Amino acid sequence: MAGCDNQKDKSLSIDQALNPARDFTLYDQDGKIFHLKDHRGQIVLLFFGYTSCPDVCPTTLSKLARVYALLGPMGQKLLTVFVTVDPARDTPAKLKEYLGYFNINAVGLTGTKQEIDKVVDAYKATYVKVITNSSALGYMFDHTDYLYLIDAQGKTAHLFHPDDKAQDLAQLIKRS
Repeated sequence: MAGCDNQKDKSLSIDQALNPARDFTLYDQDGKIFHLKDHRGQIVLLFFGYTSCPDVCPTTLSKLARVYALLGPMGQKLLTVFVTVDPARDTPAKLKEYLGYFNINAVGLTGTKQEIDKVVDAYKATYVKVITNSSALGYMFDHTDYLYLIDAQGKTAHLFHPDDKAQDLAQLIKRS
């Protein structure tokens, strides 16, 4: 059971996931500095993952493509922020290419392991590198599989579980 195995503890509550600073800084897929605070007024879906993920990441991003379709023009106000937990392999160019496959308004973010860990910690997310012989890549990650809905004021307003349906995500986003 390697790869993006669902985290065992699903008891994360919204108040634990709040990023009190309501900001973080990483580098985007174009090599530019990204500050969450610069996206006030937009609704953000924050997701932690990596481009070599065999299951949770492509499934979630495909679901998000359906969410954007359900939102119609309102989808233009939504930004998906994909933070890699594998900065060694996920270069900015690779993040840009990968996210381009899903036809959503998304930005891929990277940084040093320490910079990424600071963001992961702020959202009480987790990831663990798993060495495996079952993959030619040699390692995978078990990682948090929640989507964090961040409202226009930068507050974490909701945590979407991987089992939540695209229609449910779209309905809650429309109310945000």
